[in-house]
Amino acid sequence: MDEKIWEPVGKMTRFNLEGSEHASRVKNVIIQGFALVNLITVKHVEVSEYVSERSGLRIFFMHYESPIVNSYFIVPTRAESHEGLPHTLEHLIFLGSANYPERGTLDLLASRALAAGTNAWTDVDHTVYTISTAGLDGTLMMLPVYLDHLLRPTLTQEAFMTDVHRITPDGSNSGTVYSEMKDCEHDADNVTEFELNKLLYPGGSGYSMSFGGRLDALRETNVERVRDYHKRYYRLDNMSIAIGGHLNDAERVLKVIADAEEALIAAGVAAKAVKPAHYFGIRQWDDPVHYQPFIETVHKTVYFPSDDEELGQFTMAWRGPQWDAFQDIRALSILGLYLTHTPISPLEKELVYTKDPFGSGVGFVLDEYKETRFNITVMDVPCGEKMEQIAEKIGTVIKSVWEGTLDMERLHTIIRRERLTYFRSLETQPSNVLINGVVSYVVYGDKRKDLDEQIEGDDQMSRLLLKEESYWKGILEKYMIHAPWVGIRTVPSIEESNKIEREERELVQEQLKNADMELLKAQEELVTSIVSNKGGGVPKHVLDSFGVAAVENVQLPEWPYMRNFNSVGPDADGGRAMSGRVQLFNVHGHRAVEHYWPELTQQLDEVKINLQVNHVTSDFVRFIVLIPTMDLGLTHLEKQSLTLLTNLLFQSNLREGMGPKMSADEFIMELQEATSSYAATLGLSSSFGNVDAYSEILKISITCHVGYYERVFGILQRVLHDVQFTDEIVVAKIKSLMKSFQEKSRSAKANMRQALQAMRLKRESVRMSNGIAQQMEFLRTAEYGPITATLQSLYAKIFSQRNIVAHLTCNIVYMPKSWLSIWAQLPASGATGDNLRDMIGFKLATDVELSEQRAMYMSMASTDVAFFNHTIKAPLGFTHSEYAALSMLCEYLCMLESPLFRAIRGGGYAYDYMVSYLPSLGEMHLSLMQAVDVVEALRATRDVFGLIKDGSLPTEDDIISSRCSLVFNIVQCEETLSSYSYQTFQDAFRGVDSRFTMTSLNGIREVTPSDFRRLAETYLSQFLHFNDPSSTVAVVTNKSQADDIYKGLVEMGYNSLIRTSPKAMMKFASTGTLEEAETASDDEIDSHGDDSEGSVSNEIEEFEESDDEAIEDDAKDDEEEDDGASSEDAEEVDESEDEDSDIDDCGYFKP
Repeated sequence: MDEKIWEPVGKMTRFNLEGSEHASRVKNVIIQGFALVNLITVKHVEVSEYVSERSGLRIFFMHYESPIVNSYFIVPTRAESHEGLPHTLEHLIFLGSANYPERGTLDLLASRALAAGTNAWTDVDHTVYTISTAGLDGTLMMLPVYLDHLLRPTLTQEAFMTDVHRITPDGSNSGTVYSEMKDCEHDADNVTEFELNKLLYPGGSGYSMSFGGRLDALRETNVERVRDYHKRYYRLDNMSIAIGGHLNDAERVLKVIADAEEALIAAGVAAKAVKPAHYFGIRQWDDPVHYQPFIETVHKTVYFPSDDEELGQFTMAWRGPQWDAFQDIRALSILGLYLTHTPISPLEKELVYTKDPFGSGVGFVLDEYKETRFNITVMDVPCGEKMEQIAEKIGTVIKSVWEGTLDMERLHTIIRRERLTYFRSLETQPSNVLINGVVSYVVYGDKRKDLDEQIEGDDQMSRLLLKEESYWKGILEKYMIHAPWVGIRTVPSIEESNKIEREERELVQEQLKNADMELLKAQEELVTSIVSNKGGGVPKHVLDSFGVAAVENVQLPEWPYMRNFNSVGPDADGGRAMSGRVQLFNVHGHRAVEHYWPELTQQLDEVKINLQVNHVTSDFVRFIVLIPTMDLGLTHLEKQSLTLLTNLLFQSNLREGMGPKMSADEFIMELQEATSSYAATLGLSSSFGNVDAYSEILKISITCHVGYYERVFGILQRVLHDVQFTDEIVVAKIKSLMKSFQEKSRSAKANMRQALQAMRLKRESVRMSNGIAQQMEFLRTAEYGPITATLQSLYAKIFSQRNIVAHLTCNIVYMPKSWLSIWAQLPASGATGDNLRDMIGFKLATDVELSEQRAMYMSMASTDVAFFNHTIKAPLGFTHSEYAALSMLCEYLCMLESPLFRAIRGGGYAYDYMVSYLPSLGEMHLSLMQAVDVVEALRATRDVFGLIKDGSLPTEDDIISSRCSLVFNIVQCEETLSSYSYQTFQDAFRGVDSRFTMTSLNGIREVTPSDFRRLAETYLSQFLHFNDPSSTVAVVTNKSQADDIYKGLVEMGYNSLIRTSPKAMMKFASTGTLEEAETASDDEIDSHGDDSEGSVSNEIEEFEESDDEAIEDDAKDDEEEDDGASSEDAEEVDESEDEDSDIDDCGYFKP
């Protein structure tokens, strides 16, 4: 690879106090009692570290351009038992403090600070609390409030009962934490992880403890234990604050923090003076007891509940280098990718892409603990012979790699690509990338240069490029070949299902036998009073004195872009008419490039296809090409083949045409060398097995460094013209996908979704054809049928048409000569219309067709919780007069500490819920998820809806809070320039003009309580009963409570519920015929309680590992529709699926 191309355009410099020639820049800089001790600049990002002389509190500023300011409060924590004290404390922190004792104050004030509430996650070695605000003003308002909650929380018994654990009068267990952990304790990943850490870190290590909490230990712990844990860990000298965004006034921020620090110390919070230059916080993990030697290979079989015993998973894990052996860690991560990444990797080739596969995908993960661990996991391994053989097979492959000749060219390609991927991530998700490095440094770092190694690490990559083959073989030998390892066979078990069900019944009986019933009833009455807010909410004077952050101070991006098509119609898009069809938007948004536009707009007018170009500051170019299939007359079989086709586009041979003939391996290598990401999907925001409302549009995404622009344009042309399918590759992919869909079919949430779609969509629509049910049926047939010819014919039919739409995001200053004119090579259909939707023949919701069957009820043995969805009809499209008001109503219902949040989460009835408006489908959804008491959750929901309907809610303060929270969600859609660019492109599919964001912001300012009452009468009232012919209900429960839940739902009016089984529901989704189940136990398909994609083996980035196993408490982000990266299981997933809010996944309108 050309080293000039490899080099990013931006600059990289690093300064710290330890030996840097630039150390003078940070020495003796003290602001508000905080000493500057570290300063690092990577491209457009600057990271600085300050330490308080008074207390040891550490502050990190992560400066980059964004309208969103993200704040992270970092506390290094360590579980000392299986009680999950770090996690339980995390939940209780939010429920009141010394200065703000009323429950819910923190999140209600956060809304007024232009935030969507607060959030947190707990991991094995730290707890992080977060808040993101639109603009800096809200962050400054919230800092003192948040710190008071963190360091002086109330930690009451009442909060413990609602949010951790309590026994209800019927003998069952409730509480938000308990609900959360009940949902995951028995799933395959959790069972594996728990056993893995016990074996890899022996002798009472903190790494072997359950930081989330085991159910039996959660039932035994108490609030006093939580209070004691808080005293020992939540201290100023054990806390750091990291703030990321547009931070042009560090002194202003430090002044606010210093004032808060002074007030806390005055109120009795302990503090001691430190010497900032030499202070690195409290070392929670330095005791060698936490990383005692692991000396002997161990094999273990563990079981997870399921009603089938076909597919499990296998994990092989090793202990790795010490945390600060940065080069070894990076080298191991590179080798992990070399072994597992893409179908040309040794393990994928031998285990997955073979005639008799061992699984559907292979993944590699490295966790940066004090002494690291890393593992290789094979998903969807057939139980029996394959499960018994797989450990030996993996060992044989790794040993053959070590003994043979390494492909140094491929190894170097991976290194270069990882470097580029990292720099791309700094542009598209800077906050996420940087905070991972900062957190790791805070927990384990003891030298200032450690922060540089964590955040930048470029020198490591440069050095690794110079290493000879012997170095890499030495790493393999040291850490894998001659090192002991743990092998975990994670096996599905019917007996485990029966055992858990039996133990749950016995537990309830035992608790009832030993309970003080009067005490339980009194507790439940108290909980009811708390969640119904009868004790009074946040005092009005607290809200008024806090104020509201100024929306006008939020700076929205206004970067220029041009397009040669209309979004709404002629002269209606809000752009400046230029040459011919071309419009230019935000012409003054970046004055440095104004002189480019006259010539570029003239060139764009000569491009025949529909094309939009966005200018941003970036070293990368993102290509998006959309190919509509609406008017091709696809058969049902061809529609079912689309998922397989998209999965094969980047993994197949290329025939001679737009370039030379290439094998699939050669093509994959070409992609690895020239791109930072690539993907092909159905729709614009689809996930595996859950295709979105835009499913009739095929999307191709490729991102590359600007230096590879012309080469990647050539690759794009080859994808559009030269793909050649072969039986061998097609059959291997079918087997891989089949295992993934089988795994997916065990998910309770996925079954609920499939049932919902089966009742609301045409059976032969693209969405239904590519859902779980029909895909399993199709793939079973395709494995033994002549499908390759069908795929080739379908490919020709789709890609021979000329009606494509393209979007280019780039820095026009860095682009090569004639970069735009080459698009004129692509022919166009000549279709005409007032706007893009008319030109490509796209309309929303053409696949909707309600079934006669409107309510389905299923039970699954391996899920310990329940999932419920009630869907009603709502306005279709983004220009409806009620769009703003409905969006704000949903925001009000879903925002943290709303009346509905307090009723459901506060009552401990369910861990998650959502009321969402889906304008692309013309639907509203009420979803209750991970519910331990779905009937009570539903009753509480109906009570709140009734209060809105009769005018008791919302208050004027509620309106202010929901309006501010929605402002944040709207602005967040444009958090980065990449996401802003994608938003402007999506305007054409929404059918809105370039002023849509401002129109939305203005629209929500006009919403009043009377609008809520009117909408409640029209829409929410439909959730109060089940008699509207356009509404549907889908329910999946655990087997042990199936009869009781069914009876409770029928008593609430859901008397048309048909009890069926997942297998029968899947048949209904395929054939339209539904068989009723005689009992609740007739389920042949079961769930791990998880929604992993199985074969989706996304690119492993060593820069983003720390949150993989974290327990993240975000009721708002875990949407019932958001289930994964993309509908393909290619090893590449375009970052647009993560970085760019797609059309319906953008905060103020839910997917």
